[in-house]
Amino acid sequence: MLLDDLKKELNTDNLEKALETIEKIGSMQDPSIVPTLIKYLVSTDNNVVRDALAIALADIGDYQAIEPLIRLLKNPKTVKSRGTLLYALESFNCSNYAELITELLFEDNFEVSRQAFILLEAQMLHISNDIKTKCIKRIKQQLRETPNKVQFLTEAMDLFLED
Repeated sequence: MLLDDLKKELNTDNLEKALETIEKIGSMQDPSIVPTLIKYLVSTDNNVVRDALAIALADIGDYQAIEPLIRLLKNPKTVKSRGTLLYALESFNCSNYAELITELLFEDNFEVSRQAFILLEAQMLHISNDIKTKCIKRIKQQLRETPNKVQFLTEAMDLFLED
């Protein structure tokens, strides 16, 4: 029923109702809905809808959501709106993607860089030493190229050095 409502609301550009429906769907935490939400997540060009879908997927907590969220982080259409995607990933173990997330530390978008930091901090116990070493090397390289971000990047590097 709610999925039918959502489809209708998205097709008629009834954004307010669609966002309400997405929130209801997320609170139901029904894993059977995940494939449909993922389909809408990857196909929409509306940042607000995409963010709401990402949060609903995080609320449901089904691991099927990780790959599509990661693909969206790499997609040029999300350049200005990756903060919520990173936030949604906090619900999952995405330590295998630490190198990609580390790259997002270097974004000029404040929200994205800080959300990447928070996500890395939450994942640190699961990140392998090999990947940590690669991330430290990349941060050091960026430190040489971006002297105006020394404090932030040093703090990010310290995340990887703590035991």
